[in-house]
Amino acid sequence: MQENRKFKVLLVDDELINIKILSDLLKDDYDVVFATRGEEAIQRAIDAQPDIILLDVMMPEMDGYNVCLRLQGDARTAAIPVVFVTALGSSSHEMKGLDTGAIDYVTKPIHGDIVKARIRNHLKYKNTLLTASAPAGPDDQCLQSMTERQREVFGWVRKGKTNWEIAKIVGCSEENIKYHMKNILRIMGSCNRTQAVAGLHPKAGKDKA
Repeated sequence: MQENRKFKVLLVDDELINIKILSDLLKDDYDVVFATRGEEAIQRAIDAQPDIILLDVMMPEMDGYNVCLRLQGDARTAAIPVVFVTALGSSSHEMKGLDTGAIDYVTKPIHGDIVKARIRNHLKYKNTLLTASAPAGPDDQCLQSMTERQREVFGWVRKGKTNWEIAKIVGCSEENIKYHMKNILRIMGSCNRTQAVAGLHPKAGKDKA
């Protein structure tokens, strides 16, 4: 499953020197593409479908927060993990960044080894989810038993989205997503969302014991 390809990283920063620093850090391990403006970043994410995005906050025309919101609100880019890399280091800025749907927040000046470790861990987690979500025979029957909205919600769960993020994407309340998740777990015969994504059925495991 594409084991030999490099993961693709999209760097977004209006300062070319910052892009060069990150590109030099990552280019040996990843395919690196970049954008210097918000609208350009959104289009590049749609076209290039990177595996992860490193996004600056302070940019002209459209700041990183709004870029992240746009990415999270578009089904074509909503599953791409976003990591803010910014000089804004206050807890309020970090909280605002995470509230837009970013999975991490790194402050400048960066520590190269730590940035690489965080990217590596985020991509490993994403790849694990995608591998676990590969369809299997029993799951196909479960999916057929779901409503269209339940299948949509479960699709976003498989991509690692939280209830809050899914609510924003599909345009309903978080309580409504929790209700759908309760029924999805019942249909899947799973105790929690991790088991559901992995296609694990506790009853089957007990029968084999």
